[in-house]
Amino acid sequence: MQTTVTLDESHFKVVRENARALGKTPEEYIRSLIDAADARSFDDILKPVRQGFDAMGDEEIDDLFDRAQKAARRRD
Repeated sequence: MQTTVTLDESHFKVVRENARALGKTPEEYIRSLIDAADARSFDDILKPVRQGFDAMGDEEIDDLFDRAQKAARRRD
């Protein structure tokens, strides 16, 4: 099956740059992104985040969320 996806030039530029950096063609690079995304579960994606929070104590986590909440309110 072949599908056409329409992207603007900025997308193609990023794909070409990333593919070149990895020694792949743009097609190979896009295929690898799709394969990797398909293979990862949401739990896999969040694993590093959870590990970061595991290293923090309850007070540190509370402080982090308080600071984030205050910063979000300042932006409104």
